[in-house]
Amino acid sequence: MRLDGGRFPRKLSGAEGLVRGESGRPGFPIVNRPQRSADRTLQRLIALWLAAGMLAAAPAAAQQDAGQPQRNPIIEFPDLGPIPGSTEPSLGAAPGSLDPGMTAPGMGVIGGRRRTGRIPRGAKAKAGASSIATARGMRLPESLPAPVAPRAVAIPTTAIDTSIADDAGPPGGLTLDAAIATMMEANLDVRALRHELTQADADVLTAGLRTNPLIYMDSQFIPYGTFNNQSPGGPTQYDLNITYPIDVSKKRQARTVVARMARSALEAQFQDVVRRQIDNVYRAFTNLQAARLDHLAALASVRRQEQFLEQLEQSAKTGDADAADTIDHLSLVLARARGSLGDAAEAVADAQEGLALLLNLPPDQAADLQPQGSLRDAFHPPPPVEELIPLAVRCRPDLLAVRQGVTRASAEVDLQRANRFDDVYLFYDPITIQDNSPFNSPSANSWAVGLTFALPIYNRNQGNIARAQSNVQQTRLELSSLERRIASEVRLAEREYRTSLESLERIEKTMLPRAEASLRRRTEQFLKGDLTTDDYQGHLEDAAELTQSHREAMIRHRRSMLDLNTAVGLRLLP
Repeated sequence: MRLDGGRFPRKLSGAEGLVRGESGRPGFPIVNRPQRSADRTLQRLIALWLAAGMLAAAPAAAQQDAGQPQRNPIIEFPDLGPIPGSTEPSLGAAPGSLDPGMTAPGMGVIGGRRRTGRIPRGAKAKAGASSIATARGMRLPESLPAPVAPRAVAIPTTAIDTSIADDAGPPGGLTLDAAIATMMEANLDVRALRHELTQADADVLTAGLRTNPLIYMDSQFIPYGTFNNQSPGGPTQYDLNITYPIDVSKKRQARTVVARMARSALEAQFQDVVRRQIDNVYRAFTNLQAARLDHLAALASVRRQEQFLEQLEQSAKTGDADAADTIDHLSLVLARARGSLGDAAEAVADAQEGLALLLNLPPDQAADLQPQGSLRDAFHPPPPVEELIPLAVRCRPDLLAVRQGVTRASAEVDLQRANRFDDVYLFYDPITIQDNSPFNSPSANSWAVGLTFALPIYNRNQGNIARAQSNVQQTRLELSSLERRIASEVRLAEREYRTSLESLERIEKTMLPRAEASLRRRTEQFLKGDLTTDDYQGHLEDAAELTQSHREAMIRHRRSMLDLNTAVGLRLLP
């Protein structure tokens, strides 16, 4: 940082040389003491300003990281991106070009244009993407914020009630299976993406089309006037030519194979998008369950707090100052609890809105969405991780897409080799008429045949063949990388499943029984007058925190079960 007003110090010597200052740092020229004092003052001001800025930014950044809810995509953009195994570069097409590089061979006289893919379309990149299938497959847009239940103040309670966490919802509510089925049928983005498969079928049809023949008609030896003995020439000739291209290197068959492989990889990509969209339904449905349970807990706590306050008011003696203070304090606590109840109701509405958007329901039906299903882990445990990883390698559609991409890349090599040779053009002239009428002679008819082909001396498509071969190796490396990433995802999901289950069991088997016994003792002491209101209020808040932690542990474990399904690519756990 320059503190000399933008001017660089000139080289000094002697007494004006650079010396070490009081701070022990060299590099400040001695001009005079007032100037040095001013520089120090300016440095201190700048240091204080920078420190204040860093201190102000640190809590904001921490709050953003810790308090910002995890955003999960609930909308799929109709953007496929490059197909795995294609020759399109991972960094995008060349500037100003619609083709993914110098891959289109020469047209020759007629036909033979090779399919070079679609015009690239931009999409918003997902932050923190860790999958090749996400980077090179169908991309995700910015997601809607996930609703989060308010955690400002834990609502006090007079008893630890764990029955709310076991509430499975209304009997006629929406189940998870029904939500997935509705999303598959009604989600507009999934329906829009299905048209990409139809377009791929059209590309296969286009790749298999033959090149059209040419019909050429001409006239030669047309005189300026007439031919005679003084200006002999002719006779005038009329030709009808048919030129038929012959694909001797079987480029059309190679194009068709590449298009079919691209269609297979595209179908696997579509299945992967469906897998991730089902994961979005998992998260939206679980968010709605969590918001609903928080709302029920807040409502029950408010009711218990109202009953407790009413009992204190009835039992309080007239003129008792301590009882009046207690009632005033509990009235404030009740007001805060009612405010938290309103926040919980808003979180439920937000969660209903997110799920309704995924299911393509009208806005007026979003408020009627009520989840039905228990959070309790009453299912058979999943197989060990040694069996889950091979299962994921077989079932994950994004891995299948890259495998199809390797096959497509190999077919692309065959196509580039076939493009070494241009079409051979068979020339056939079925009739040639020579007009001999100016010489008072009968006209003559004849036919002709010929063959036109290019000599592969200079351009044998060497560059594109080498590029296609390199693309095969690149796609194989991406396949190996994706296999390792999928194995890591399965291990992380299985570890989270075990950890969340252990945490839930620890709360239910150890912490909840202790807390219930302790709260009963504290309640008896408070009713006898052996415990002050503030102390009892602290125990109530601790009990409320524990019950809320229990609900969150159940939600966490339920999410870990669904995340394991997504990581494996198979519905292992309901």
